[in-house]
Amino acid sequence: MSDPMTMPRPAATGGAPLLELSDIHTYYGQIHALKGLNMTVNPGEIVALIGGNGAGKTTTLRTISGMMKPKTGTVTYQGQNVTGVPAYTIMQRGMSHVPEGRRIFPQLSVRENLEVGAYTVRDRKVIAERIEEGFNLFPRLRERENQLGGTMSGGEQQMLAIARALMVAPKLLLLDEPSMGLSPLFVEAIFDIVERLNKERGTTILLVEQNASMALGIAHRAYVLQTGEIKLSGAAADIAADESVRKAYLGDE
Repeated sequence: MSDPMTMPRPAATGGAPLLELSDIHTYYGQIHALKGLNMTVNPGEIVALIGGNGAGKTTTLRTISGMMKPKTGTVTYQGQNVTGVPAYTIMQRGMSHVPEGRRIFPQLSVRENLEVGAYTVRDRKVIAERIEEGFNLFPRLRERENQLGGTMSGGEQQMLAIARALMVAPKLLLLDEPSMGLSPLFVEAIFDIVERLNKERGTTILLVEQNASMALGIAHRAYVLQTGEIKLSGAAADIAADESVRKAYLGDE
């Protein structure tokens, strides 16, 4: 695991952003949740989005993945305007969203959960290969292949949620609070897997995480979100070294 106070990680691949948010305003009823959000995620990056409860982090991911439609602004993915495009269509274009709370199917087995994750994939051979890849990435899931998802620990369910999201071989993986409610051992394991996905598979990752120290330790860049607005952005190591961030999110006095 990287130390957020070390030198910045190498820059990601150049070229056009994989994801770009331009002047996004999203509402929950009358509540103005996102207020003119501007963000980019470049191919090959891990980008961390940190902030306190109610900052708008989950709303940001839901807006990106098509689960919510912004009132104004543009979401551009792979050079195409996907603002308001249904979530299943965006997923078919290579974006996966692991929501807060994991949201696995508790009455289905591990294998069945993975098969559901591949519902847009028609080739049974490809599905089998990706299940095997998931088992190689998470050996514990292989051990529990026929176990009902709802009977597993929180850490195992998080592994299953990530493996399920990988069944569509995403170019962009959205992770919402993957460490929430997990033991320190599972937190370390999950973050190690996130790093491996990025380094070994080249998966681009947008990571929402309240454990700011862990998130900044593996990210290339970061954004700090407060009450729906970006207050700070830059290299993850620079964000981690910022005094206001250290006091607010890293536990420094």
